[in-house]
Amino acid sequence: MRKIKLLSAAAISLSVALGALPAGAQEQGGGYEEGGLPPSAAVKRAVEAYPDAKPLGVKRQGGIYVVRLRQDGTIIQVGVDPATGDVFPLN
Repeated sequence: MRKIKLLSAAAISLSVALGALPAGAQEQGGGYEEGGLPPSAAVKRAVEAYPDAKPLGVKRQGGIYVVRLRQDGTIIQVGVDPATGDVFPLN
């Protein structure tokens, strides 16, 4: 019975915390525009284009995703267009 009360309290706390987010943050779907690629898909596209590379991270910069990859001991950055999924080298 005590576990149920703890789980209920945790669920209520989480719902209160999520309700405190600004409306825009809740509607953006994880930080990407509707119809565009999410960050995870941008990483997937980059790794497909550079199959020997290991992903290190992704960030939104301007109108593109910048994906950092390690390839043959070198860190490279590639751009991914969130609207088209096109991958292109940045450095």
